[in-house]
Amino acid sequence: MRTRFAIASIIDSAASGMWPPFMLLFLVNAQHLSETSAGLGLTIGSLLGITAGPAVGMLLDRVGPAKLVIASNVVRLAAFAYYPQASTIWQAALVACVLSLGDRLFWTANAPFAKVVSAAARDVERLLGWQSIGRFGGFGLGAGLIAVMPDTTDPIVYVVVAYVIAALQGVAALILIGIRTPPEPSEVKPSWSIVLKDRRYVAVCATQILFCLASVGKYTVLPLVIINVLHGPQWVVGAAMIIGTVVYIVVQEPVLRIAEKYPRSQGMAVAAAMFAVCFAALAIAPVTAVILVTSAVMSVAEALFSPLSTAAAVDAAPKEAQGRASALFQLSWGVATAIGPAMLTGLLTLGLPVLWTTLTITSLAAIPAVIATRPRPQQQSGPPEAPQHPRADAQK
Repeated sequence: MRTRFAIASIIDSAASGMWPPFMLLFLVNAQHLSETSAGLGLTIGSLLGITAGPAVGMLLDRVGPAKLVIASNVVRLAAFAYYPQASTIWQAALVACVLSLGDRLFWTANAPFAKVVSAAARDVERLLGWQSIGRFGGFGLGAGLIAVMPDTTDPIVYVVVAYVIAALQGVAALILIGIRTPPEPSEVKPSWSIVLKDRRYVAVCATQILFCLASVGKYTVLPLVIINVLHGPQWVVGAAMIIGTVVYIVVQEPVLRIAEKYPRSQGMAVAAAMFAVCFAALAIAPVTAVILVTSAVMSVAEALFSPLSTAAAVDAAPKEAQGRASALFQLSWGVATAIGPAMLTGLLTLGLPVLWTTLTITSLAAIPAVIATRPRPQQQSGPPEAPQHPRADAQK
């Protein structure tokens, strides 16, 4: 069961990770939507999709994670198979809505699924770490394909990639069929009031949005900026994403070993500061060398914030409603990916300095937010923010 989960999750993560670098380029350059129309369509659809988050959380508490992960594969298979037909803003919104629904199903159930199939906590971390490597490997592969595409306006490569991703989602679902993960019995009936009354946990989830906007800025908007605004060579997109991918995979373990020596809030604040410095550098000097360096530095920031924020949320979540709590935390990523395309492409129409300065400000805002949501001493059984090994990858 554990092996099947590991194989399926790596296939799923790598396949899904390939698409973000293509997403806006496909709609703008191949499907001939304007930048703002493409961004607006993706945002409208994603916002509609994430409204299913609360229902998904309730479903997880009722049926367990395995069925939800399989359902997510099927839903995303349908979305990617339809993507090449999306040539209007409303078709883009439709496919984004279906993909967003599939993402809510997957990420809400993913960590609970890993916990069920693992024999120990360290095993959970290892499984989720492999997913992280698969996802970032997919990002790198997608960016690499853009770098070698003979024509970024030719829809053929985009169509092939979408169909390949759809097929891989089907393979992942087939691998998981037959695994049973019934929900854990609880003495207290799960309810949304348990989660929503926990003000600190709600604030932790809201803070995640600020970090996620930084990731959306890097992986979704930066390729569009390089090719369509800066008119840079395609290899710059591939180089930036591949460098970032390699850096993330290489530094994840050593960075987290260092972070374990300090409170999680300090590590997350450092990550926010690194994002802010990178976006400020892009606002001042959006040249190739700066793009490549900031891509690497932002990957170090991601290697910090992703696992630390997930570990912080897991510790802060009310234990009586794990499914609903997981759904709310994943909603934070869903909100960022939903509002990100429209927000950032809208800012792009005002100029690159406005875009990068706004992302600088939102990244800086994460620092006081992290400090405000750190646990109080009386909430902890050990030393302040005792560094329980936080290598669980962020669920996006």
